[in-house]
Formats: sequence, C-alpha cells, structure tokens
Amino acid sequence: MTSPAHPGGPAIHNALHRCLGVAAGEQVTVLVDSDTDRRVVDALVTGIDASEAVPVVLEMPRAVIPGSDVPIAVAAAIKHSDAVIELTSVFIGSNQARRDATDIGVRYLAMPGVRLETFRPGGPMSVDFDELRAAAEQVGERWNAATEFSLTTPAGTSLSGIVTDRPGRVLHGICRTSGSYMAPPDIEAGTAPVEGTTHGIAVIDADLLFMGVGPLPEPVVLTFDEGRLVNVEGPESERLTAMLERCDDPRMTNFAEVSLGLNPAGRVCDVAMETESALGTAHIALGNSIAYGGAVPAVAHLDCVMRDATLTLDGVAVDATSIMTSVDTSTH
Repeated sequence: MTSPAHPGGPAIHNALHRCLGVAAGEQVTVLVDSDTDRRVVDALVTGIDASEAVPVVLEMPRAVIPGSDVPIAVAAAIKHSDAVIELTSVFIGSNQARRDATDIGVRYLAMPGVRLETFRPGGPMSVDFDELRAAAEQVGERWNAATEFSLTTPAGTSLSGIVTDRPGRVLHGICRTSGSYMAPPDIEAGTAPVEGTTHGIAVIDADLLFMGVGPLPEPVVLTFDEGRLVNVEGPESERLTAMLERCDDPRMTNFAEVSLGLNPAGRVCDVAMETESALGTAHIALGNSIAYGGAVPAVAHLDCVMRDATLTLDGVAVDATSIMTSVDTSTH
C-alpha cells in the first residue's frame, strides 16, 4: 500500500488508511481529554477531512484508572460511529463501551498518550504494518502451540507458567475490517497464562504504563506466586501500589498477560504505547485477562514493561528479532 503526499504527513496517512482504512463519508470519532497532544488531533482531523470523511472530536474527562468506563453520551457516540480513534492520555480501550461498539462493527484504534513525535519519519507509526502483521502472527502461532513459558531478562526477571490451550493474541495495527480493534504503534504477541500457574520475579526496568511518566529511573521488582502478585519492591513501587489502591479490586493481583513487543521502529521512551511496542521488550500485566483468553474480569489491565527480554516456549527460545527484521519494515 503506497503512502502518497498527505496533509498530515506519511505516518498520519499510515494511521488513517493503512491501519484504520478510513473511507469517504464515514464518521470518525476522535476521543480526547485535557492532556491529549492537540497537534496530533489537528493532524488527524486534517487527514480525515482530506479523506472526505467526517471527523467528530469528543472531549471527555481524564480517566483515573486505565480501562475506565466513559460517560453515557460518549458511549452512545462511539456506537454510532464508523470508526473511533482513542487519543485520551490514559488508555480506556478495554472498557464496556468499546466492547459494545466493536461487537456491532465499529472499528476502534486505541492510541492513548501518543504525541506528534510518535509520527516522526522512521518512527513506530511509519512502519509497514501489513508486512509486519505476517511476521507478528508467526510469533502468535508459537504461543498457540505452547504449553509452558519462561521469561528472563539480564536485570533479573525469571518467570514461568502454563499456557496450555491459551490462544496467542496478536496486535498488529491493522483495523480495516468491521468490528476490529488495534492499538498502533503497538505490535505484540502474547497470551494470558493459566490462572494460578505463574511463579517468579519480574524486574520492571522500562515502564509502568499510564502510572506516571516513564521510563522508570529505578526498577520495580514484582514477585508472583500461584499466579498472584505477592510483593512489590523498589523506589518507584508507589506508582503501581497507588494504582492498585485506586482500582480497589482484589482481582488486580492476577497475572493477566505476558507478551513480546515487536515493532522494530519502537523505543523505550516517555510515550507508553511506543515503549510497549518496542522490539526486544516484553510486558506482563496485572488484573483483567479477558481479552487475552483468560478468565479474570478485573476492573483494569495494568501493563508493566521490561527491557532485553528472552522468551522461551516449551524449552525453545523465540527469536523475535530475527522474525520481525526479516521483512521490509518501512512504508513505500
């Protein structure tokens, strides 16, 4: 797919057309809050206009907890849109309003917290998502076939658990079909381990997403036993413990997800979605595991990112870097 000259730049064209497939006459609702980068809003609205589609910008309160429900009027607007772009400063795309909307065919692109530099030339929104999708799905197939995982990092992460009959979930950025949901620049593949089976230590040395501004200056060390968070340590640990207190849900200690970041143009930085996307990172999550094939409907889903991760499935290391860099990663 060619990215022609575009009023918002090639990466904005990529988001609107390669990722979301915006067509003439469609209503595209853009969700924003007080901390949204308005330069991104302006660029996307300009691009939507140029596509002869109808942009509708909806301002909403800033979410306190990732995945928070939206006001009733916003939920109604989402359901009556052809497509939605989430540009709120905190991730909300796991809420019921989004699920209801995609269930009836609305296309939903979750891009919380992105800034104009996320759309820089050569950056994580400039990649060829179609080409990278096939590579990411190879990693997803490895998850599909696996029964056991282990995750390690040089910083000291050592986790293991059971993933038997848990499907690999791939986020690849392509959201052009009815009812689809994606979160570019994030490209990732992972799953929800079987409840009660994950043990070990996770050294979070990149970021606690949407829990303060990253990257973390000092690691946060999480200890898991029988699939539950049992200890949190480190000078920055209050970022996580304060969020868990706000969630006020005992199910939030559930080990909900383990995934590899797969975007070769991503980097660990102060934009949460780019950090989560970066090839070489891995992230685990606490709380809600429903979207990843798990069974825990906690109030939120909290991602925690680590650098330089090695994933092993059934004793065989997954060489994600070789898989993802074997394709042409730039738009043409």
